[in-house]
Amino acid sequence: MLVRNAPVAPRRQTPSASEAPASEKAQNTALVRPNTQDTFTKGTAAAARVGKAPAGDHGKLMTEYLTGARPPPADFEKVIGYKPYAIQTKHGQRMQDPLGSASAPGKIGPDKEFDPAAKTHDYGYDLLRYFDRKGTPLSGDARKAADALFRKDLFDYANDQKGFGDRLKFRAWAQIYATAVELNSRVQGYGPP
Repeated sequence: MLVRNAPVAPRRQTPSASEAPASEKAQNTALVRPNTQDTFTKGTAAAARVGKAPAGDHGKLMTEYLTGARPPPADFEKVIGYKPYAIQTKHGQRMQDPLGSASAPGKIGPDKEFDPAAKTHDYGYDLLRYFDRKGTPLSGDARKAADALFRKDLFDYANDQKGFGDRLKFRAWAQIYATAVELNSRVQGYGPP
């Protein structure tokens, strides 16, 4: 349903206070409120500042958060509801979502084995949600970086296996998990999930 307001008549141009006759000056001063401000302009300037994302390379920023090179934002726990923790892997430090897990449909595949990679990936997605809620959404590069680190961690796990058969099996599952995540990101336009 469309609701349309009646057209507004254009404002009558009034002369400046110095040009107006004395009788009109008295009338005009009665209508003017003291300390009147243009709240429309003031509000839009503030909204533009809020809408800006943090400066810099958002892919690099995400990688720094996920590897622990950058601490979580100060109010992350208050906004998202948990405090991420660090683990040390064979391939470097990773920050984890303690509530995260590999969410494979029907728990198919090596969800327990891929759990550490999934917890880091979940923290990355929560960072996307955090910055979105704060009014400073990250660019698509941040989500791509989280997905790329997830893929790397899955394949690192697969390649660390001792036997050829295990390496082959986990590489196949790593490809399935990583591709599913990347396709989902593409469908969601690389924005916050």
